[in-house]
Amino acid sequence: MDPQRRVHGAASARDDVDVDGVSRERFRMVLHAGTASEIAEHDGGHAHGTRRSQQEPSTPTPAGPTNATARRLLIAVGATAGHVYPALAIAEAYRAAHPDLAVSFAGPDDALAARLIASRGHRLHTVSSSQLVNVGLGGKLAASGRVLTGFAQARRLLRDHGARLVLGLGGYASGAILLAARSLGLRIAIHEANEVPGLANRLLAPFAHRVYLASAAAAPAFARSRTLVTGQPVRADIAALIDLPRPAPEPSRAIRVLVLSSTRGERFLAERVPGLLSSLEHHGFAVEALHQTGQLALDAVAHAYRGAGVKATVAPYLDESASAYLWADLVIARAGAGTLAEIAAAGTPALLVPLSDASHDHQAANAAAVATTGAAIAVAERDWQTEALAARLAALLEAPAWSSASAAARRLARPDAAARVVADCEALMTGRW
Repeated sequence: MDPQRRVHGAASARDDVDVDGVSRERFRMVLHAGTASEIAEHDGGHAHGTRRSQQEPSTPTPAGPTNATARRLLIAVGATAGHVYPALAIAEAYRAAHPDLAVSFAGPDDALAARLIASRGHRLHTVSSSQLVNVGLGGKLAASGRVLTGFAQARRLLRDHGARLVLGLGGYASGAILLAARSLGLRIAIHEANEVPGLANRLLAPFAHRVYLASAAAAPAFARSRTLVTGQPVRADIAALIDLPRPAPEPSRAIRVLVLSSTRGERFLAERVPGLLSSLEHHGFAVEALHQTGQLALDAVAHAYRGAGVKATVAPYLDESASAYLWADLVIARAGAGTLAEIAAAGTPALLVPLSDASHDHQAANAAAVATTGAAIAVAERDWQTEALAARLAALLEAPAWSSASAAARRLARPDAAARVVADCEALMTGRW
């Protein structure tokens, strides 16, 4: 341990928007009431743009150019930011490459999805949907009715929209939209983000002309002739991080830890991380944390850091997530595909704690795949041992180990993932596939 990197005394945690070396302007943290429950990333906790006070219309209306020959893409999204963010990345890449293309979004009537999409200048056309699994008979009957309603709504929307291609990003909410597209003879494609494919994509794959994969590990679940490994699409500002240098943490300053939560918040991380960082300080590191809380109460999380004697800033979400990744020396997060893709682009070593109730335990598979490369430490909730983890993190944060983990993370990055999806979608849409 470098003698310069010492704990400078127990600094109190604060729930304001500034910490030493972290400016309000740099991260533009938004703390106002109501936002946390509506806009916080899934798989990572960040959202772009500002709130809108008016509810988005729920009735589909025509969108995009009126030119009958214009090419139109419709992206079907789910109700989580983990589905919305890659969709926005693809739309961003498509409009950059093909400004003449009209892009629209369809999905469930969900405030989070609507606000994230609206923040990037798009509109979410709402379609009725419901989960058909893990519900009783009565629930299945009610859900079936909503799905049939959504199917009819989607057919009307697609006719009005004039889409040539429908791209689904997973989740049960995309099912009615993709099946409606197939019934109209449109080309459809799906994107699978995880190492272990989700149920919706496995069921929809036989109807798809193309299946895009974030990881080759998911390929055996799909017909080989239809799959294309693209990587996980990330926004352009995140993808650009791959070109920026990542020097090891300077011994003269505190270790900077970025803690990311899902939309609903992560109570497990909120309860365990403050104590973990306190233990890390006992290994001789000064630590400051930036904790994105999701919908958890800011005061409660800030209180936990104060009790642990760890300097911290808490916020419901971060607008400038690219800057936050570069600021951080370590990310502590769940193991959603979107978060992992962003961590890879940033080259930031991580402690990954897979969500214990994730469907088919897909986050555990995601985390294991990253940890195997040396880019991260992965630990299941049931295996969490604070002192042992603090010792492992202390070793990881030493310069040689940190640099090795950072390089390993960047070897996993696919900054061109969105562009690869766009290029193949274009081939599908124009009949060159």
